[in-house]
Amino acid sequence: MKKLLKNIKLVLFFAGLVLVVFLANCGLTPLTIEVPSVVNANEVATFILNCGTEPRIANTDPPYTSKLIVGFMVPKSWKAAQNTTVELISSEKGNSTLVLIPSAEKEAASGLAWPDAAKKRFGIGPNLLDDFEWLVYRSVPAYTFINNEDIKFKVKISSKVGSENSFSRLGFFILSAKENLRPEDTDYTKYAFSNNFSVTNGEGDLVDYVNPQLAKVEPVKSLDNDFISLNFDAGIIETTLSNTDEIFLEARGFTKSGQQIAITTKVDKTRLKPLGGKKYRIDIWPRGLLNVPQNETLDRFEYYFTNAAGNAKVGYGNTADPFRYTFKCP
Repeated sequence: MKKLLKNIKLVLFFAGLVLVVFLANCGLTPLTIEVPSVVNANEVATFILNCGTEPRIANTDPPYTSKLIVGFMVPKSWKAAQNTTVELISSEKGNSTLVLIPSAEKEAASGLAWPDAAKKRFGIGPNLLDDFEWLVYRSVPAYTFINNEDIKFKVKISSKVGSENSFSRLGFFILSAKENLRPEDTDYTKYAFSNNFSVTNGEGDLVDYVNPQLAKVEPVKSLDNDFISLNFDAGIIETTLSNTDEIFLEARGFTKSGQQIAITTKVDKTRLKPLGGKKYRIDIWPRGLLNVPQNETLDRFEYYFTNAAGNAKVGYGNTADPFRYTFKCP
């Protein structure tokens, strides 16, 4: 008898567990995205998010009602908050325009502003350079779903891309506003990052957010009178400098008037500091490093990394071409 009662309790426990799982399975279908591979600078790009709902609600429970939230991650240079529209397209629920959530509003699960909460949850995906922002939009109407009301819908994002040439992977998410960005949630939150997305025919040097880079400048944008850091990673691939820790900077600046100023001396102010793991760094003040005249302004500069003798040199992509950096307002 005791064994029978124990078995009955086990059956009821697992039946209850199945019921809980069934009731929890009231969410969104997997998210797929349609993103063009190339767009010209300053043009409007269109991104389509395909999703759907799968409400599984007990007959004793009220219908599920919530607003829709959509997130969009792009380079900060796009200034996308001023140049983006987000639309819901649904034959069952009707079409509507989503609005940008105010920056002062906090996401309930994290206590952070929505863009910060999105970045904490999703990061920057497969990108390596972090100069992105998340923009988060919410529907004006709330939508009500009854049990088994499975529907498909689209979200259309139209955004004017930035003026600079870039290579990145964009981020997207859709969620139920009722659930917020709970870290453990996979039913009510769906996200995806795009394949490679290029902005071409724009201004300045290509900003490659995706690929491992021998050299990286921080910050991504600065003026010639700002302090910047040049980072060199000799461990990504084999280079002519892979077997030495004595690494120096050679640089040549170009002023707006067309003057060129170079520095090739191997001294303390051009020496890179080893950081370990074949990584090196040098912090410079471009105007001071190149001794730029007061009446001149640097437009851009080119640089190499070399050894102490100057007979081994590494440039862009491990070639003889220099790394390039164009000064622009942050």
